[in-house]
Amino acid sequence: MSNFVNAATSSSASEAIESTVGMDFVLENWGDYDYPLACRVIRDTDAKILYPVMKRSAKHLKGYIGWAKYAPSWDFKTVQQFVKDHANDEWPRFHLIFSIGKQVVGFGSLAPVGNSRDVQVALWVALGHQGRGIGSWIVTVLEWYAFHVFGFDHVYYQHDSSNRASGSLPPKLGFEFSHTFDQKEKDGTKETGFWYSWKKSKPADIPPGFIDTGDISRWQEVTFPWVSLV
Repeated sequence: MSNFVNAATSSSASEAIESTVGMDFVLENWGDYDYPLACRVIRDTDAKILYPVMKRSAKHLKGYIGWAKYAPSWDFKTVQQFVKDHANDEWPRFHLIFSIGKQVVGFGSLAPVGNSRDVQVALWVALGHQGRGIGSWIVTVLEWYAFHVFGFDHVYYQHDSSNRASGSLPPKLGFEFSHTFDQKEKDGTKETGFWYSWKKSKPADIPPGFIDTGDISRWQEVTFPWVSLV
């Protein structure tokens, strides 16, 4: 089982979450779990597993993922720095690697969205794994972290208006349309600059999280119902 321990004094979200201590507390939130997908927090040594999938998926992702425009020319050292930067990101940025067996199939992040009590999800699915429900699962896991562990009030899902595949996810996952906005800087090659924003509020029955208590001791010995093999 994968275990994640939080240290409230850590400067990076990755350091604040991951550890291999304790296996006593089994999460009840997931219910019966029988999927092959697994995930874990990114580590600064993960270039070796992310390099091939990022290079392979770059052409497929460059329409809406900023780094993918440049990845075809990246060497291993560049990806190493990219991974280290993400592994050491400061709060509230938080990154997870998603896998099936020993194969990386996706990547998900929490990122700031303006209001310090809100956060947004971002993700990409590796080439060859689209249409398998992986994107939905990535959003679900990120939402769980945002509400249950960190205690954010709202989670946002934002996408360029031309990205129909991405836009199909939020309404299916219970997000409600919030607003539109113009994004002057276009990261992806297909972006129009006109974006949709979807919003989900934290359920009332979820206890306060880290942003209110400054304490994540409740999650210090969390056993997830999957095994990450990467």
